[in-house]
Amino acid sequence: MTPVDSFKKTLLLSLFFVASICSAFSKPHDSISVKNVDELQKAVSYLNQGRIKNIVLKPGTYQVFRRLKIDSNNVTISGASDDATDVVISGNGMEASKSVGIIFDISGSHVTIRNLTLQETSNHLIQVRAEKNADNFHLSNVRLLNSYEQMVKVSGGPGTELPTSDYGIIENCIFEYTSGIGPQFYIGGIDAHRAHHWLVKNNTFKNIASPSKHVAEHAIHFWNYSKDNRVVENRIINSDRAIGFGMNDRPHQNTGGVIAGNIIVHSNTSHPFSDAGIVLESSPGTIVKDNQIFMDTHYPNAIEYRYESTSGVVIQNNDTNRRIVARDGATAVLVNNNQADWFEGVLLNLRYLFFPAYG
Repeated sequence: MTPVDSFKKTLLLSLFFVASICSAFSKPHDSISVKNVDELQKAVSYLNQGRIKNIVLKPGTYQVFRRLKIDSNNVTISGASDDATDVVISGNGMEASKSVGIIFDISGSHVTIRNLTLQETSNHLIQVRAEKNADNFHLSNVRLLNSYEQMVKVSGGPGTELPTSDYGIIENCIFEYTSGIGPQFYIGGIDAHRAHHWLVKNNTFKNIASPSKHVAEHAIHFWNYSKDNRVVENRIINSDRAIGFGMNDRPHQNTGGVIAGNIIVHSNTSHPFSDAGIVLESSPGTIVKDNQIFMDTHYPNAIEYRYESTSGVVIQNNDTNRRIVARDGATAVLVNNNQADWFEGVLLNLRYLFFPAYG
């Protein structure tokens, strides 16, 4: 081989190598691994441009100073290991005045977030925008800690013609206020508007509880044009209200859905507020079955179904130390529930009426 031929061969190999690298970063299925917040923010911009599809975060704490907007579809943001404590993405404080209101602001569809911790924001840790038709959101193995408002918000306004957020999944996550109580009453775990066919499964919720003024919102709440969602096999501990479908006596609150196999315990008698463990309000066609509810607070009822529009409901095989009660004209079929008897219910109501601060 002549020197010229050798040079040509070397040049061609070099060009092929450079082209391979450029091609690798231009393909939408490729990943970027990041180790600090500057790299994370740059990677998110690449994600939204369609240049990459996956971001992998190396272990460490990522202090963000502005929200991370995800507009692209079919993308994943993940910690490098299965240990959610290895990667912590933190806002700058759980106060209304702080600048980081939301960590992840989701407008894209088929967005997955997994294997990390989110904490310390002045609004939500995650907002999924039904108004942007954000479907198939997937949250798995994530610790959600200490937000000033609801930890996961599925947002959307009223109206039958507006978009919805469909087929989301939240599984194997922890929602917790680590001080044992929330910062105010306008808090919750999952607060979902216009959510259809979501699955909330095998999560733990702790201390979704108000310190003053009013009872907190639910650990899990589907309402405002929500439909056919499933809340199954979760553990809800020391939270003012555990699970709610619908809200107040209004049309188009919630339709259908299943609440099944959940364990609800409220034994912290230092919390100033409590309500029923499971509440249906304007929620026709819902099934409530196989839940276990233990309450040691002052509220007398474990499950309540409220308002005339709550009809066609089945409440079956639930085990609780409190009562299952209809209110304001709601109707349901009750089958094989183990609940406090009539006399115990009377005593619980008397205690609630005359000693409301007890427990």
